[in-house]
Amino acid sequence: MTFTRIILTIRRMRTDQQSSLLDTILGQTPGARTFFLFLFHVVVFFICFVLANLVRYDFTLNHEGVLLARSGITVVVLLQLVFGGLFGFYRGWWRYVGISDVIRLVLGLTTAAAVQNLLWFAGNVLPAQSRFIQMPRGVILIDWALALLTLFGARLAVRLGRDRFRPRDEGSARNESRLLIVGAGDAGESLAREIEHRRQLGKVVGFVDDQRIKWGSSIRGIEVRGPISTIGEIAEELEAEEVLIAIPSASGKRLREIVKFVSAAGLQFKILPGIDHLVTGKVHITQLRPVNLEDLLRRKPIELPGDPVRELFRGKRVLVTGAGGTIGAELSSQILQFEPSRLVLVERSEFALYEVRKRLSREAKGMQPAVASCLIDICDENVIEDLIGRERPQIVLHAAAHKHVPIGEENPAEYLHNNALAARRVAEMSVAHGVERFVFISTDKAINPSSVMGSTKRAAEMLLLDAARGTGMQLTIVRFGNVIGSSGSVIPLFMEQIAAGGPITVTHPDVTRYFIRTSEAVSLVLQAATLEENAGIFMLDMGEPVKIVELARDLLRLSNHTEDEIPIIFTGLRQGEKLFEEIRLRGESIRPTVHPQIVITDTPQAEPSLIRAVLQQASESCAAHEALELLERLVPEYRRDTAPRVTPTQQPRPTPDRRVAPLIVANAELSR
Repeated sequence: MTFTRIILTIRRMRTDQQSSLLDTILGQTPGARTFFLFLFHVVVFFICFVLANLVRYDFTLNHEGVLLARSGITVVVLLQLVFGGLFGFYRGWWRYVGISDVIRLVLGLTTAAAVQNLLWFAGNVLPAQSRFIQMPRGVILIDWALALLTLFGARLAVRLGRDRFRPRDEGSARNESRLLIVGAGDAGESLAREIEHRRQLGKVVGFVDDQRIKWGSSIRGIEVRGPISTIGEIAEELEAEEVLIAIPSASGKRLREIVKFVSAAGLQFKILPGIDHLVTGKVHITQLRPVNLEDLLRRKPIELPGDPVRELFRGKRVLVTGAGGTIGAELSSQILQFEPSRLVLVERSEFALYEVRKRLSREAKGMQPAVASCLIDICDENVIEDLIGRERPQIVLHAAAHKHVPIGEENPAEYLHNNALAARRVAEMSVAHGVERFVFISTDKAINPSSVMGSTKRAAEMLLLDAARGTGMQLTIVRFGNVIGSSGSVIPLFMEQIAAGGPITVTHPDVTRYFIRTSEAVSLVLQAATLEENAGIFMLDMGEPVKIVELARDLLRLSNHTEDEIPIIFTGLRQGEKLFEEIRLRGESIRPTVHPQIVITDTPQAEPSLIRAVLQQASESCAAHEALELLERLVPEYRRDTAPRVTPTQQPRPTPDRRVAPLIVANAELSR
């Protein structure tokens, strides 16, 4: 047995050596490869010219015709070779031939034929003998057609041979998985082509699309069926085992519908990323991945005209607090792409600071000397002031905050100190050291707050607006809802519960929240910072809120589980928690801005005397009960939640009307 294996191995090595010899010569020696291609074209042009003359004279060339062909062949072939070089006939890999290669062939041969015709008409005035340049025009046309068909056919034969008879690696046996592609568009066709080139990935047995006009047609020899709602029946008929969703432009709502159909059919599924993530605009098999929750919450990207964000940050010194958090890390990542002269990261968690620095090193290696990592607590006034004075930032983005609602109810003094008072002190130091722009990250829970966390963020907004009053520093306050995947979001909790086998705990069947992707939230924060509006609050329409229980069910489907396997139970609203979030105070008026999806509104602001009194009392003593009293005094809309918890069956169902979604920006430019 061992001897037989040795013999087979030797034979395989010989075969590999023989088959790879030409690839080695042509692939690793560009000059040799170009020379061989040039020789091939010489032979083709020569044969096509001879055949063109034979066809022109019905294969009965007389003596005069032979002399004329012999005299003109040199000029004709030379012209074709010259223009072939100019149009890149001897470059490119035929195994990847495409439309651009065909266009080059047509243009090159047509140009050569056009020059031949010009020489024919100019033959009487040129010093050259007419027999060298005055070929019959019928011969020129036939030669053009034969050369084009031959060269294109040769390239096409190589491409088809490579696609259909490509040898597979010994270590990668062909995958017999039968695949369905949802989406019979450009992305689906590109994906099918990629899979054809990689047989180990499986075999595409059908396309599924909702456009009735495509049903019954074929793409790459594969039938298109529909609608998507019948994918279970289609998969059963075609014996498909896995579904690939190839609709990069689909909305989150549409993707949720597709996932429901696929999950109900008991099929595995993967997806191509959204159109905003297809940076090159091309589809590649390596981009396929499992569907995640961000896919189901896709929104259309919103961008300001031009590139105002890059202009805002390019060449500036920027400081980001809370840089290790979900928002802070994304802020740092996106800002670094806009080429600041220096980026200062402020974070009190060593591990979080290490993680964000590692991420930035991976994403922007060339800019690392411009990044500084500062392990600092923003509540440490002396250290923060020394840092701002030393770094002299032009832009400060304050993302540091406590954000867990239940913990805030038990620690009101700490939340007031960290979320509101520390933010005020950082803003005052920024004013003192000439910071041009201060961006504060707030939350939708600051509107009519019922929790300590929400009320401290609302208090911070009021304290910051007061601190910026009468200064040259432009203040931008951004409110938005829940960020997908952040440490304070329900999504990581649900994923942990699913991994542990359940149950999934939801506070109430009717509780709703607004959700936004981290990258979207930060992009909108930076865009909002560029708006040159006077004092006010800006709100962005981000669609409808999402039911938390539906979110839990989506996660179950994405994990290939059902509610029978992992149940969802309702625990009742926690202290400080709302059934649904609000997006603006009652009675506020709105007006449009330069951004088509952002409106501006006014917000009530506390009297300066009240703010000074609250700050004075907080500096003297701030125990838990005193912190709550100060919050109620400064934020009149805050109502401490002391009522007993209501079970889901007792809680009345709200009837919220359509609301503008919770990205709210307070932007104040207050001149000295």
